Amino acid sequence: MKSVRLFDFIQFDAGSWQVVAQDGPELALKNLATNRIRRVPVADLLIDDSYLPDDPPSLLSLDNAAALETLSPGTRDGVLALHRHVHEVLHGIPPGSLPGTNPKPEYDLANPLQVRIEAKLTELAARGMAMTERTMFRHIAEYRAHGIGGLADGRATRQVSVAGRTDSRVLALVEAEVSGQKDASTGTRSRVIARVRAAAAKSDLAVPSDATLYRILKKIEGSRHPFGNATTRRTQGNRPDRPWGRQSPSRPGELVEIDSTPMDLMVVYPDGSSGRVDLTFALDIATRTPLAAILRPVATKAVDAAVLLARAMTPLPMQPGWDASLSYSRSVLPPGMLPRDEDMRSAIAAKPVIVPESITVDRGKVFVGSTFTAACERLQISITKAAPRTPTDKPHIERFFAGVNTGFTQYLAGYTGPNVVRRGKDPAAEAIFTLAEVQNLLDWWLVAVWQNRPHPGLRHPAMPKKDLTPNEAFAALASVAPQIPVALTRDDYIALLPVEWRSIQAYGINFHGLHYDNPGFHPYRCVPSGLPSPADGRWEVRYDPYRLQSIYVRDHKKGQWIEAKWTLSTHLVGPFSRDVLAAAKKAIDRRGETVAGRDLLAEINRILTAPTGRAERQATQRTHTTPSAVPEQEAGPDPITEPTATPVAPIRAPDPVIVEFPRRRRHGRRIDLLED
Repeated sequence: MKSVRLFDFIQFDAGSWQVVAQDGPELALKNLATNRIRRVPVADLLIDDSYLPDDPPSLLSLDNAAALETLSPGTRDGVLALHRHVHEVLHGIPPGSLPGTNPKPEYDLANPLQVRIEAKLTELAARGMAMTERTMFRHIAEYRAHGIGGLADGRATRQVSVAGRTDSRVLALVEAEVSGQKDASTGTRSRVIARVRAAAAKSDLAVPSDATLYRILKKIEGSRHPFGNATTRRTQGNRPDRPWGRQSPSRPGELVEIDSTPMDLMVVYPDGSSGRVDLTFALDIATRTPLAAILRPVATKAVDAAVLLARAMTPLPMQPGWDASLSYSRSVLPPGMLPRDEDMRSAIAAKPVIVPESITVDRGKVFVGSTFTAACERLQISITKAAPRTPTDKPHIERFFAGVNTGFTQYLAGYTGPNVVRRGKDPAAEAIFTLAEVQNLLDWWLVAVWQNRPHPGLRHPAMPKKDLTPNEAFAALASVAPQIPVALTRDDYIALLPVEWRSIQAYGINFHGLHYDNPGFHPYRCVPSGLPSPADGRWEVRYDPYRLQSIYVRDHKKGQWIEAKWTLSTHLVGPFSRDVLAAAKKAIDRRGETVAGRDLLAEINRILTAPTGRAERQATQRTHTTPSAVPEQEAGPDPITEPTATPVAPIRAPDPVIVEFPRRRRHGRRIDLLED
């Protein structure tokens, strides 16, 4: 407790002062070194951290002011009775006496303290409450130092430690064993006690009884669940050692969280098999509005995260190919699952388009790679990386995934449940929806259900008790910080694809061993691009990892993209990805043969139609179920036309005879020519 009086000597503002006068709420301080007078408000002096009185404060501390509230009723009554006697000895009258009450003659303050104490001891002895003089002096000293709380029996206010009388080193062994259960398989308390006894025996420590160790375990295990479900234990172990903060962005797009998670749903692949899909999602925190959602099979790749940004900044009707996909899904889905066009348009029109300013991502390679980082840089979006293995850094989108499961996924055939304990007998056999159908259903559910459902995390200062919907929250914030929606063009989609650098030769571009060409290359064959490092005179090439039949070369002189196709693309049975290309090269390489263009083409067609092995099946499924990252070009005159090619049937290779040959180094060779 701080106090200041006239003529006190104090330390203040790195100097020694004396209080010499007081004028209302201000004090006059005299500097003892320079004799300078300074006027300081009393309130400013007492709250200043540099203020320090020379003498300790005469007022008692208020730390024990509420000590009686922590005692049991019987103990509290005893303390109050003792306080009455001590107060009468010190002040002559009992506490709570009316003003003007005269003290008893034996307790008159004119008598010495010793006389008053002897009178009180005689009175207590007559009441059957005998007390020694030394005990009374001790009570008086405690009362003067700590107030009424000092009169309580120390045994009633004593703090009990976790270990009690147990050696602290044994307690440290128990703590270490409980902490070590985080990543271990769940065991019993008896296992922990056995390990503690074994560790204590090596250090020659005395260990209490099992009953004592069980009591210690019960006190320290707390909410760490060392003997419960392993998943719960690991989740609790990732919690921070501080309360969760609350992010309160004040405008739409100020803070966006992006993450990917496997969806608890089995979908039908084009080959008739079924499998899981990944959901990559972007969520605006200020309004809880989903900016975009992309479903991909097997695993999300960097190009998926980059395309997610493009879709987040473009309304659904303006995304190329979305109308056609919706019409196809409406024709094959049961009636009523997708609404009419009028209802769809009204729901989509109500969903806001938000431009992200800052994005929080985890440290997955999808979001820390050059593709996603370059896309954010191009769109002028800042990136914040969450701490390693800390999902609480982006709790909103983690909670959103749970909302998708409970509000959307569990109503679809093929729902797997969140874990194997809640899984049905055979969810793969129940799967009836394709990836495109689930994507359209999810888009509709987000705009029609999620956007109009009240969210407990959305409140307005004018209506603090009402939960707002994401659409209502956007309407409330948009008037404060309006945004301009951004719609990306086909060229913008191409600019978000992965980049590599290649030179344009006389035959075209050699990209991963494939020969790509376009008549638009005529002015640039064997001509450097003139771009500095890292291009070093090569040309900028963008490619879709799922559609390698075409690449996109940047014409920096004309400011446009040139779409170059693989020279053998007319013989393909369908689009192929980098995974399919790698599988085809691996199959040919096992034979030890020279990689000829016709053999590679035959292997790609074989993998796309009749894959063998798990890797080839996964590559084929992902290629078939993943739509192109680049929208189809609108119908119109093509400024660069190619000669009409005669349709050629796909080349079928004979059944290979696998013979092991010694590996030898081979010179680089074009693999995309049809050889005899």
